[in-house]
Amino acid sequence: MVFKERLAAGHCLIGAGMYSNSPDLVELAARGMDWIWWEVQHSYVDWATTVHGVRTAYGMQIPVLVRTWTHNGDTIERLLDTGAEGIIVPMVNTPEQAEEIVSRCYYPPIGNRSCGSVRMDSIEMDLDEWNKRIVTIMMIETPEAVQNAEAIASVPGVDGLLVGARDLAIRTLGRSIDTYTAFISVESEMEHIVEVCRKTGKAAGTIAFTPETLVTRIQDGYRLICAGMDVNHLQAIYRQMRETAQNTIRDLGIPSDR
Repeated sequence: MVFKERLAAGHCLIGAGMYSNSPDLVELAARGMDWIWWEVQHSYVDWATTVHGVRTAYGMQIPVLVRTWTHNGDTIERLLDTGAEGIIVPMVNTPEQAEEIVSRCYYPPIGNRSCGSVRMDSIEMDLDEWNKRIVTIMMIETPEAVQNAEAIASVPGVDGLLVGARDLAIRTLGRSIDTYTAFISVESEMEHIVEVCRKTGKAAGTIAFTPETLVTRIQDGYRLICAGMDVNHLQAIYRQMRETAQNTIRDLGIPSDR
């Protein structure tokens, strides 16, 4: 089964978030994962590195979903032309926005996407086959999007809704909030998205930064889950190592200016 079919069948698919945009980390750290979140909205990656990242994952038989920074159809098409299996689109607030996005993800007769990517042709020449594989995920990050969630999910060609808990919490509470605890402030909204996805037959997605949160989200009914970003995990393990070392140094009375 291709990734889109697994998602539609209700499989729980756990992804590796690549904020560093490192093909090396894809190769070394993402083995065994169901999918890869390739971050371009808040990173500084260039086009060539994105192609290398997608190519590396393709060689490992791991599908890549690219998180874009824009609703612009030309940009979405070019990101998908890397050979990525799908797109994650931020700040989708209305079904009309979702319809326009979807039209630029699929080839005719489903959508209006332009063809011509040499890389995609080298993977699969048949555009109908690509239409059976492309995954489109709409991010729910505002109160307006929560209100319109069912209409957004009902747009033909939309495969799932992914909650951006921190952005949603900031816009719901009107103040800054921590990435790791944002979901606590929008639990009812997150439950609503799961119910909407169950009703419409689409996948509910989110990010889980800790093993405990990951378990909770699976139990809640989320089926497309990014298991945190690579840089967050690296920060956490180095912080733990640093604190362990500092405690040992202090206990042994070793001189230190920390």
